[in-house]
Amino acid sequence: MDKYLKIFEPAMKTWLSEHYSPEEAQKRWERTVALDEKWIREEGDLGGKKNPMASNMLEAYAFFAFYDSVDRHFSKEDLQIMIDAAMGKSIRMLSHFNLNSLLRHRWIERLIYLYLGRYQKKAERFRGNAWGNTWKIRINPEAHSKGIAFAYDTCPLNDFARRHGYIDFLPNLCFIDQITCSAAHGKLIRHKTLADGDGECNYWILGDQDPEAIADVGSK
Repeated sequence: MDKYLKIFEPAMKTWLSEHYSPEEAQKRWERTVALDEKWIREEGDLGGKKNPMASNMLEAYAFFAFYDSVDRHFSKEDLQIMIDAAMGKSIRMLSHFNLNSLLRHRWIERLIYLYLGRYQKKAERFRGNAWGNTWKIRINPEAHSKGIAFAYDTCPLNDFARRHGYIDFLPNLCFIDQITCSAAHGKLIRHKTLADGDGECNYWILGDQDPEAIADVGSK
């Protein structure tokens, strides 16, 4: 079993036990595992450990497999409960990284942009080859003077969801970005997503006490 599916195994099995008989729950869990393994084998892992973004795709396979195995009767609220059960402790630890304070230090912004720039260069080199259809990124395309900003022009989660008919569920996975950013006292301003057909996913991350963060409404 893939390690990312294993992370969510206890929470997924709990949900199954609450909705099905033991026999039916086991059957649907086995289908989840089989689908996850099938997609990793056939769709690829985007370069695995060498690609710092690949874990997002592997986690998505796990959730899409579960979503399919329960006949798509799995809501955004169900997902958030499952995320909290499986990853809540780790997410809450992000509260120690207060983005209101961190992003006031320009050297931290520069360090993050350096990291994004390194990913961008590697993605340009390996995309279409070892890293498959990994994310294509533009860094701070709107030239924001504060915070961290970037945009994805492509997303393998979006490609996969559209190819397999799961686009209705994808925005629920995208919302995990909001959860993690909020946990770190941050605000993700994002009004465009590929999942909604907007042509790009635009990210602008600020501390949640920043005036523009407080004024923002309608982020996805």
